[in-house]
Amino acid sequence: MLKRIIRESAAGRALLYATIMLAVAGGLAVVAQAVLMADIISRAFLGGEGLGALARPLLMLALVAVLRAVLAYLRQAAADGFSARVREDLRNRVFSRILSLGPISASGERSGELIATALDGVDGLDAYLGHYLPQTALAALIPLTVLMAVLAQNLLSGIILLVTAGLLPYFMILLGRAAERRTKRQWRLLQMLSGHFLDVVRGMRTLQLFGRSKRQVDIIRKVSEAHRSATLDTLKTAFLSAFALELIASLSTGLVAVAISFGLLDGSLHLAAGLAILILVPEFYLPLRGLGSDFHAGMNGAAAAERIFEVLDAPIVAGSRGKRRLPAGSPLEIRLRDVAYSYPGASKPALTELDLTWRQEETLAVVGPSGAGKSTLLRLLLGFAAPRRGEVLVDGVPLAELDIDWWRRQIAYVPQQPTIFPGSVADNIRLGRPEATQAEIEAAARRARAHGFISALPESYETKVGEGGRALSQGERQRIALARALAVGARLLVLDEPTASLDAESDVEVSTAIADVADGRRALIVAHRLSTAERASRIAVLAAGSVAEEGTPEELRRHGVIYRSLVRSYYAPAEVR
Repeated sequence: MLKRIIRESAAGRALLYATIMLAVAGGLAVVAQAVLMADIISRAFLGGEGLGALARPLLMLALVAVLRAVLAYLRQAAADGFSARVREDLRNRVFSRILSLGPISASGERSGELIATALDGVDGLDAYLGHYLPQTALAALIPLTVLMAVLAQNLLSGIILLVTAGLLPYFMILLGRAAERRTKRQWRLLQMLSGHFLDVVRGMRTLQLFGRSKRQVDIIRKVSEAHRSATLDTLKTAFLSAFALELIASLSTGLVAVAISFGLLDGSLHLAAGLAILILVPEFYLPLRGLGSDFHAGMNGAAAAERIFEVLDAPIVAGSRGKRRLPAGSPLEIRLRDVAYSYPGASKPALTELDLTWRQEETLAVVGPSGAGKSTLLRLLLGFAAPRRGEVLVDGVPLAELDIDWWRRQIAYVPQQPTIFPGSVADNIRLGRPEATQAEIEAAARRARAHGFISALPESYETKVGEGGRALSQGERQRIALARALAVGARLLVLDEPTASLDAESDVEVSTAIADVADGRRALIVAHRLSTAERASRIAVLAAGSVAEEGTPEELRRHGVIYRSLVRSYYAPAEVR
């Protein structure tokens, strides 16, 4: 896990190396400080030297102490910088990956779990990268430096440190395996809790209407209790690890003190050397004890990193891998030729032998019963899916050969349930084109028949609409989405059932706005209501994943058997002609 983080985080690699070098310098400063302290104490008590004679070594000791503090500060600053850069890089990559996966792959994930991964998961790496990882470097480098200094002074003390230090990895591996299992369980429960809680909040209205809200409270309580229990189990293991390290460090310090005592008694060890060793022994175990304290953070970060890399490694199934771009004056005529598509695990294909052409200066409406393949058709056009068979051609060029980012910039998309983000109305309209001027925003709003109600808002275009477009009706949100699509200035306009969830009055307003917007522009409308479809210049009727009928609204009303059946399901018998 660590190797991959280092390999894929070039931006923070220099800071990681700086952390390691500063840890080495800190280890040397520890040895120097211990030697100076032992020399000063020995000269003061054995040699009887006064402050005048000890002024120089005392000054050097003060300088080394300051240097050690500065090195520790710089080391932690470098570690924090490394953590911040890696987390920023990973969060951007996770977000980009989720966008690249598209709605088909992302639909297999619970949105709450993806949010927990992108936010809590990445933030959970801070303790791992900023504390546990630097502490690992300290635990490897400072004890090695201290051990070499002790071996140079007293072989027996060095052997004791070497043997006891060898026991620590054994206990850490033994306890680490148990902690890893518990930490993974804790992280899975946290993701489950996050996903379920978000789903409950989103569906609160439905739960209240059906009287099931209290039932969800019980479920959340049970999941929360399971997460609490898993967290306590993980903390118990972490505390046990810290206790084992403390016990070994205390016992080994006592053994070293005994060895030094025998050395002082038989005259084989000078007092200054003995004092230096005694001062260095706690420094030998201090990084290891700190590693035990940060052990839980390390395991938690490793579990979060595992989930992050699962998202980053998820295969992309978008319909374009190429880098080709068509000339600026290309007509962008789109044809789906013998296209077939099946969703993974589906019992039947969504599209079969679909042939459809979207011509220049044409408003094409696609209608059909639920499950006919309308949404799948849009996903193919937007490059969120690739045909299992057949081709999507743009001016005769397969969509798979085009630069997908360039292609999507040619399309302005208005979904059935447009997202209104927290901020002003103007900010929501200029979402796809941040550089749009106020005049361009108002022009787009006028064409979408949104300028009237926007002007009536308390602060007009600067009115804060809140998350999800609170205080706006569904029809108003839809017209803001239309204005947003117009402000982008894309050559192709795609609308996905824009009037499906509107009342009759809003349907008239939005349908009229759509007709004005589509006038003189290439537009494709996936229509739920035939009142919208019949404003198009041509209609394609999908049935069982293919085009069953197509023609102008007048032609289909006279000769379209399936279309007339759809008309009867939407209109009163007297209205059918």
